[in-house]
Amino acid sequence: MEENEERLTKLFWELEIKKLNESLPKFRKPISLLLSEEDPHYITITNEKISFNKKEIEEFSSFASKDELKSIFLPIVIVKEWESKKGTYKILGNKLEIKLINKILERPEDAEYIYLPEIIELFKRFPSLFVLGYRFSL
Repeated sequence: MEENEERLTKLFWELEIKKLNESLPKFRKPISLLLSEEDPHYITITNEKISFNKKEIEEFSSFASKDELKSIFLPIVIVKEWESKKGTYKILGNKLEIKLINKILERPEDAEYIYLPEIIELFKRFPSLFVLGYRFSL
């Protein structure tokens, strides 16, 4: 009986997390490509088109070199992991993306974890470039 409850609980949370993650990108695009697009956007895992603000992309890209823009992809995904401490999130991305975010926030360049006040700062400055996701594991 207890085993069935655990399975049901796990299934419930997996379904809830899946619903919360519907805004995550199906794929991400390099900034260099987005800057050349007339209508920069991404497609979510539920096939919804989400537009980027081109001015935000331009400002965000000013923190990186032209060569780096081919390897920095948007949107940047920030994930709340179930087991992490309250207010602690993880930046999902390559080293250049993490370095760029940390440069903007004036933090050590290799810091992968980010805290709620910093996320709020990023979302105020670049609301269309970031998306929150959630991970759950038992």
